[in-house]
Amino acid sequence: MKTLKLIPIFLAVASVSALAKNNMLYGDVQVTNVAPTNDFIWERANQNTPKYPIELARSGIKGCAVLSFNISESGKTENIEIVNSVPKKDLGKYSRKMLQQWKWVPAKTDTEGVAEKRTVRLDFCMGGESTEQSQSACKQQAQLACS
Repeated sequence: MKTLKLIPIFLAVASVSALAKNNMLYGDVQVTNVAPTNDFIWERANQNTPKYPIELARSGIKGCAVLSFNISESGKTENIEIVNSVPKKDLGKYSRKMLQQWKWVPAKTDTEGVAEKRTVRLDFCMGGESTEQSQSACKQQAQLACS
């Protein structure tokens, strides 16, 4: 008898979890160097794709930000300036937070102790049915002007 009472509860839980899977959003953050060169002094210590900020994902916010900053002689990100951001308030703020956490290592062994000015573009993309689709959308978005 108790088993019969549990069947409707089980079916409700199963249908809710199935609906949740269908509403899953995939996000990607693409990092592009503005004015790339082969002579970079510093490279990011962690080359993994940055994580999409959960607050932006929950709000469904996507777009791009261009930031200019300095990498100090010790490999720290300093003097971050938001050059452009769409939408302005949200992506610029979160992009600045991301960059503040980045650590840098010398690209070549003989360049340690030299500061560098860098400009990057961060594209925040959401959508698609897989991570690959989101990454593809981000590559297409990176071709557009960030204004």
